[in-house]
Amino acid sequence: MDIDCTTSLIEIKSQHISLKAPHLSDKTHSNRPSLRPLRNITRRKTKSKLVTKNKFYNPCDEVHTKTNGTTCGLKEIMIGRCSHYQYIKNGFMQPNGSSTKNCTELYEVFESAVRYKSYCNMNMSTYERYFELALGDLHIINRAMFWSGTYTIAHTYGSNGRNYVTLEDTLAAAMVDGLTWCGKENDTEGFDFVSCPYSCKDNQWADYAFWGLASKTFAQLAAGEIYVVLNGSQANGKSAFRNNSYFRSFELPNLRQNGTYRVTKVNILVLHSPDAKVVERCGQNSLLELERLVQNKGFDYACEDDPEELILIMCSEHWHARECQLARQVLRQTWNKKLYGISNSS
Repeated sequence: MDIDCTTSLIEIKSQHISLKAPHLSDKTHSNRPSLRPLRNITRRKTKSKLVTKNKFYNPCDEVHTKTNGTTCGLKEIMIGRCSHYQYIKNGFMQPNGSSTKNCTELYEVFESAVRYKSYCNMNMSTYERYFELALGDLHIINRAMFWSGTYTIAHTYGSNGRNYVTLEDTLAAAMVDGLTWCGKENDTEGFDFVSCPYSCKDNQWADYAFWGLASKTFAQLAAGEIYVVLNGSQANGKSAFRNNSYFRSFELPNLRQNGTYRVTKVNILVLHSPDAKVVERCGQNSLLELERLVQNKGFDYACEDDPEELILIMCSEHWHARECQLARQVLRQTWNKKLYGISNSS
């Protein structure tokens, strides 16, 4: 199955980054654990109701309980999301002739990789069969969008795959996005519904077993021109391109360099939040290192600061920011002229 646009892979020679008009979305966060130095990996804690451990007590027996362990109703949620994804939400990503996935089978493959197994024994090979089954026939041509420090705006602009396709827009990731799970040995349920580990001293890759492989697989599905949305005004002066980001660790190294479904061009979009300090721009500091890495892999490279289409989205979320005030005035005047034939200034 190919997710394509009208531009062929061979004819991509554009000098400027061109983006489609956005559709708004309400996604606001990611549940990928942050990458940390290998010797000091700790799992991000989520705000939830604390439940005292008791092997005879299953907190999911209560209604609407949220714990620090496996999400209650994990099976029902995943199968339901799978059906919703295929038949309602993302039908546009399943063109005629593509195979419909068996949602129960997908969940069972996922469950068999986790249930009754210690969380700290997980690694990036744990979920290989799940991703193969969910995404094995998918290619994302000229529409793959990666992000680092820009989750909200990347997904707003991507609009659940209508404009661009992010990792979270794929079936494999959509089924578990925002959920928590961990297996438990010698337990009747096979899942720990009370508390998943926050760190694994003997296995530093346990936290990235799923999302690390997800990021790697998504990169291997991308073809043609790809888009990377970075944050050039991060708090505490952090660089836009970081060595401990998912893009640097799992995605950039796995972009295809050869074959029919190869990547031809990497488009970098560097955003600077309204009323925030500009830390880096295209051609500076870490972005120079990114350019070198991309070109060493044989891909064309383009970088643009604050494309107009994305400025509009940033201003929609920071409507009262200093940089957005003039745009607000002009927009209001133009809109009034459309409605009434006059503007506010008249």
